[in-house]
Amino acid sequence: MSLDPSKMTPEELALIYPMPSGDPSLTTKVIASIWVMASISTIFLSLRLYCRASNVGKLWWDDFLLIVGWIFLIVSVGLQTEIFRLGYLVTSLAGGMIGPLNLSSDSCMKLALAFVKTSFALTVLRIAIGWPRYVIYVAAFIMNVTMVVHAVLVWRANCEVQQDYTFQSCWSSESGIWMNMVGSIISAITDFILALVPLHIIMGLQMKRVEKIGVAVAMSIGIFAGAVSIVKAVESHGVVKVKGPAFSHRLANLSLWIHAEPNAAIVASSIPVLRILFRDVVNKYGTPNGVSGQYIKSNQQSTFHGGVASSSAAVTAVKGDDSSETSILAQQQQHPEKVHQLHPQSRIQQTRQITIEYDTAGSLDHSTPGNWRSEGIELGTYTQKSSHGPR
Repeated sequence: MSLDPSKMTPEELALIYPMPSGDPSLTTKVIASIWVMASISTIFLSLRLYCRASNVGKLWWDDFLLIVGWIFLIVSVGLQTEIFRLGYLVTSLAGGMIGPLNLSSDSCMKLALAFVKTSFALTVLRIAIGWPRYVIYVAAFIMNVTMVVHAVLVWRANCEVQQDYTFQSCWSSESGIWMNMVGSIISAITDFILALVPLHIIMGLQMKRVEKIGVAVAMSIGIFAGAVSIVKAVESHGVVKVKGPAFSHRLANLSLWIHAEPNAAIVASSIPVLRILFRDVVNKYGTPNGVSGQYIKSNQQSTFHGGVASSSAAVTAVKGDDSSETSILAQQQQHPEKVHQLHPQSRIQQTRQITIEYDTAGSLDHSTPGNWRSEGIELGTYTQKSSHGPR
């Protein structure tokens, strides 16, 4: 038996169909929230670009991708502001220009996520070697395909509403919500992968434990972006369960979480680079000699290096104590003649780049055959002077 909405009471309609909330405060809540989130992510992005430009002198591809993602985010926020000003979820669900503007906002949001998370994937890829690189490739590919497909499918026609700006074939209104939930789960999984892969890389480096923990935490902030994706998936499921005016309230909450995800991703992508800001602040107000914070930066050979290398030094050590710099600096004290061969100045100065070379066969001499590897790090700046050789 089919139901005729024109013959039903408002109470009966509220039990069956989604309805506008009729609550003007909903507009203020959403607009204020999305602009506050956008402002916070803009501050973090600006600080990231400042740190990169002031210490490197140029931006990298991951910076450009992050900027493009931020632009799509701001466009989406602007479109959402306009549709709520037109009465979205308060007096109408999709009337007039609300429908196409809302779908445009949704597509921009998905593209923002694609660019921002690809930027972080590229950052992680620059420090990865071996099998983690393939994991990053797969995660980034799946995430990008999901976001692009989602950005297109939001324009699929709704079978329950006549919409000239959408394409056929149509699907139910709930299908779009379910698609958003599935996309959120995939996004969360890729976030967790991109946040955990750096832990495997960083924990294998030979550096001071406190620095190692600090870098690991900075690179793993993406876990919070994954947590936001999970909450968004839960909210999507909640929207499907309600009807009447409550539908608009739940959809407004979902809109907030949709905007929170790319903002959280931008913040997470910026924090590793902002370690240099912490370093400068600590240096300004005093630090113990020989230790200062640094930010992560690397080339495509998976080596960490500094922005302005006034001097560089090679330090040879057997990789054994990977929780401190003791085994690095002790080499100069115990074997000054070997360090002198590597660096005629017989002096390790404060550097922006430290390259650690070690022989897995246990040799400290380049002339002895062995399996040599190099690991460059810019995760801390160390200073050690030798008592031998010219100053």
